[in-house]
Amino acid sequence: MVGIVIVNYNTYSDLVQCIESIYQYIKCEYRIYVVDNGSDENIKSKVADYCKGRNEISLTSLVQNVGYSRGNNIGIKKAIQDNVNLIAIVNSDIKFENDAISIMCEDLDSEIAVVGPRVKNIFDNNGQQLITTYNFLSALLDRMPFFYLKKAFEIGLIDADRYQESGHKYYGMVSGCCFLIDLSVFIQIGLFDENVFLYSEERILSIKLKAIKKKVFYEPNALVLHSEGKTTEKLGNPFADYHRYISDYYTVKRYCGISKLKLLILRYIRLLNFKIKVIMDKNYKEYYTKLKKKMTEIDNDKYEIGR
Repeated sequence: MVGIVIVNYNTYSDLVQCIESIYQYIKCEYRIYVVDNGSDENIKSKVADYCKGRNEISLTSLVQNVGYSRGNNIGIKKAIQDNVNLIAIVNSDIKFENDAISIMCEDLDSEIAVVGPRVKNIFDNNGQQLITTYNFLSALLDRMPFFYLKKAFEIGLIDADRYQESGHKYYGMVSGCCFLIDLSVFIQIGLFDENVFLYSEERILSIKLKAIKKKVFYEPNALVLHSEGKTTEKLGNPFADYHRYISDYYTVKRYCGISKLKLLILRYIRLLNFKIKVIMDKNYKEYYTKLKKKMTEIDNDKYEIGR
């Protein structure tokens, strides 16, 4: 059985559309685990009313937003109690367009532990992000002024459009908005790292999966639509950008095993980029101060990022 875990934050109509698309298309045996991650009371009440009486849905309502990773882990642990053997991580703004989960189930084997679908965006383009195993070079090229090199030479990225016929197997990770994973492997690598509040979850998983010699597979015949970014837009750009920067800094320090010099270079570039954001938008100022403080904590092996 597949446990479909959906973390919801302040969305209702998207969540309902996601679940209704599961009802419409997914044919394999499943149970849905909705974790309402500290939504406003009116949203939380509407979600509870929708889920009431639906035996196929397990709803957990949290008092506060505990972050993407911890929210998902709460749902996964509920699924473990129900003896599921596969986990589908699904964003609330995903809509299934065919029996994607059943299709992805067919790709799992002793070598492949994770499968991701074709992810259509609102412009009908393929929004699936196929990343190779994250490392220092990937992190360095993630931000300006090196970002265009990453795009030009596809460093750390695999072009999903090249594999629309037969799919692709590789070391790395697919987009975190929707993927299927063997639960036994997920447990082996420790589920999501709860030190990360937002972003970099896929990067950490890419490192953990390669460490145990497990690959991922891109399945172009499994189709989903992703209305990307609605939740993080509500959080605000300074908040979201802070977590982008601190999460990947944490990932490099905690998992990539790089030298102090490389970490210092990365820190300098990240802070310089964020300082430019402060100059352009004063709303970033308090997050710049917080970013410097949290980087120092991470340098000293204090890993809890928090909110």
